[in-house]
Amino acid sequence: MLDNRPVPEEWQTASEIEWGDFYRAVEGRPLRPLFVDAIPFLPTTTVGEPPLVAVDLGCGDGTETLELLKRGWTVFAVDGSPEGIARIRESVPLVDLERLTTRVASFAEVRLPPADLVYAGLSLPFCHPRDFAAVWRTVASALRPDGLFVGHVFGPHDSWADKPDMTFHTREDVETMFAEFEIEQLHEQDEDGEAVGGPKHWHVFHVIARKRA
Repeated sequence: MLDNRPVPEEWQTASEIEWGDFYRAVEGRPLRPLFVDAIPFLPTTTVGEPPLVAVDLGCGDGTETLELLKRGWTVFAVDGSPEGIARIRESVPLVDLERLTTRVASFAEVRLPPADLVYAGLSLPFCHPRDFAAVWRTVASALRPDGLFVGHVFGPHDSWADKPDMTFHTREDVETMFAEFEIEQLHEQDEDGEAVGGPKHWHVFHVIARKRA
């Protein structure tokens, strides 16, 4: 079962989202397990080299953004919720603020910087199917050689698979997506569990993959 859940079903459309309730529900959550799993695979830099650059795609409440800043990374944090971005900026220590860039934007419209890490925690499936291919090309192009992708992709058995504004992939699709990557970890989760809004069947691919040089 996932320890940290995406927005519940009843908050899927912009007109219905109560972001304040959502952020209060997840306030103080731990780092997502996939992010923790990825820490040993993160690129490193030596003294005197520029800071590593991470993109937090769908940064939400910013838990992982804050951890990356604490570790010395420069972070480009993107989310469609102005409240989420505001909360992040309020939480960042002043000493780290100069290494943080934020954008309120959809994945389809944002331009990503060259990055050593793209983290997409429970966010890419909320990209509309008509935009997904272009968004994925943007993500893959932004990653530098040996850069790391860490994120989740939803499968067709997921409870939300009938939602027309979300994107779902089979395992074969996922393997095709990462054909130009070295897979460090690929775990398929297909089980009943809970979401913030109640019971849910999760079909999720947990991916850690390194872009080949």
